[in-house]
Amino acid sequence: MTGIDVAGKTVLVTGGSQGIGGAIADRFAQFGARVVIVDVNEAGAEKAANMAAAGQEAHFVRCDVSRADDIQALAAEVQAKAGTVQVLVNNAGIFPRADLLRTEEAFWDRIMDINLKGAYLMSQAFVPGMIEQGTGCIVNIGSTHASMGSPDAMAYAVSKGGIVTLTRNLAKGLAHHGIRVNCVQPGWVASEGETERIRATGVNPDEQYAEVGARLPLGRMQTGEDIADSVLFLASSLSRQVTGQILTVDGGLSLR
Repeated sequence: MTGIDVAGKTVLVTGGSQGIGGAIADRFAQFGARVVIVDVNEAGAEKAANMAAAGQEAHFVRCDVSRADDIQALAAEVQAKAGTVQVLVNNAGIFPRADLLRTEEAFWDRIMDINLKGAYLMSQAFVPGMIEQGTGCIVNIGSTHASMGSPDAMAYAVSKGGIVTLTRNLAKGLAHHGIRVNCVQPGWVASEGETERIRATGVNPDEQYAEVGARLPLGRMQTGEDIADSVLFLASSLSRQVTGQILTVDGGLSLR
């Protein structure tokens, strides 16, 4: 068994400056991967610099994944800085809340552009390089909202349902090129973004995390590191016969 064999590979993580994406970037770097952090958040530059100072190879490229011209420029810069991408992690996403009657067209479009169109555009940009090298891996970050639904997260849930469909279609279409495509569906993750959202409602995030975690079958909230470990598995040869699959990492939240 070859194990976690990502050392020396170029791994691109969208939304990699913090939260789940930040944890994914850290985990791959810890296993010797060459990490490219892609984000609109300039904090990614500081994160990459800190990783480099720790002896890890990391680069930051600013990019709005909802814009095709940004991604074209990104592809050229990544090739120059880090070479051909072997692992693409489509993690960038936003999760504002609104039910059907409060969901305006611009709100809907913005969520779809980042959460779903971004994954499609990124895949379209980097798959040709994977085809040329005869191997590659894409891991899309979905959400349990895709199957469970939530009245105040309708557009977000629909965008993540689209990620599931995109994953299965890409997996079927790219398998003969040696490219595997899978999806990780996190449950409720105690990330920076979620903490800020909860705090803005006047609730203590730590208290809410403890309360919700205690109700989960496995007894605690998920962390970014929990999701990162699952992504690492799907990107390694430990999952060499796994493609088109949806791996739910939610502490048992979705058990019936």
